[in-house]
Order: sequence, then structure tokens, then C-alpha cells
Amino acid sequence: MSLLNRVRSKINEAMYQRRRLREQQQLRNRDFTVISNDCWGAEVYKHFELPFNTPFIGLMLMAPCYIELLRNPKYYLSLPLVFLEKSRYEIINDLQKTHKHPFPIASLGDKVEIQFLHYHTPEEAAEKWLRRVARINWDNLRVKFDGSKDFATPELVREFTALPYQQLLLLKKPIAGLAAGVVVPDYTTNGMELFRRSLSYFDLLAWVEQKSA
Repeated sequence: MSLLNRVRSKINEAMYQRRRLREQQQLRNRDFTVISNDCWGAEVYKHFELPFNTPFIGLMLMAPCYIELLRNPKYYLSLPLVFLEKSRYEIINDLQKTHKHPFPIASLGDKVEIQFLHYHTPEEAAEKWLRRVARINWDNLRVKFDGSKDFATPELVREFTALPYQQLLLLKKPIAGLAAGVVVPDYTTNGMELFRRSLSYFDLLAWVEQKSA
């Protein structure tokens, strides 16, 4: 990294930390649940220094499974995790071969598959999942969807925008005929990195504070 880029990085980090401190002080809605299809949601709680009031931490769902879950989340989250030997998605089976460690894969019913990317064992994944499911505030949901990866289609994105949630749709580029969505020009598929990048294009504090749909 060049000297100029190191200086820019330090300036950007200082600006982010000032914003983070300010928004922590301004936040009033402190008991909310973020549902997210990747690690983006965990970064919201880290940003505000709040406990993880959601089971959607350290995991990911392919877009078809995620939208299926959102069609009836209370039903699916009442089902037990069933751990699997293989994924229905070959891209996930290939990832298992190259990831820094093997990770558990589980299903809720026969239609929703979850990849516990940042967990090492089914026992660890199940314990944290169950503990955090119990924390969900069903009356104060925030639902985020990355509509530009993991087999997302314009049809699935449009279905997401019609669901009755306080929602956030992040996109790499606009979808024809769809007004909704926050386009992130410096988009990345990495949910943790996308969180920081997306902050320049929407008001996180307002999204959290706004009354639930």
C-alpha cells in the first residue's frame, strides 16, 4: 500500500469512528433484530456496540433460500436445524474445499439451507443459533437483502421489495423497472466489507430508528 493510500485509509478510519461514536450516542431504538443474508447484519450490532439480537450472525443463505425464509420466518425459525453432509448448491460444496476451515451446513425444513461459514462444528452453530433465536424482537425487525449475489434474480429482488418489512435492499447496479434499492458503486460480495462501503449511500441510524413496517 502506498503512502498516500495509507494516509487515506487512516483518515477514512478516523471519520468512521467519529460517525460510529456519534450514532451510538444518538441511538434510541436499542432492542431491534436484523435479518440479513450474510455477515452485513452482524456489523450493525458491532457499529452500535449492541448484543446480537439475531441468529443471523456468521452465516449466509443463498438468495432463493433467503427469500423462502422471509416468506414465513416465524414458521422456519420454529423448526430444528438439521445438519447436512452436503449442500444443495455446488458452489458451496466447492467452497468447503478451499475455505480456511470446514463449516457446518444445515436446513430448516426442506426448503431453507443455511451455511454457518464462521463456525467450526454443528454443536457450536446450533448452540449460538438457538440462543439468539430466543432474542428475536419480532415487533422490531430490520431486514436486509443483497440482491446482487448468491443466485439473486430480478424476480427474487422484486418479491423482497413487496414483503412487509422495514427493509434495505443493496445492489451492485440498478435493476430495470425497480425504483427501490441502494446502489453501492464500490460494491463487494463480502458482507462485512460491504457494510462499511454502504454507509456512504444510506442513513443507517435513520433505518434503525424508523418505526417498523
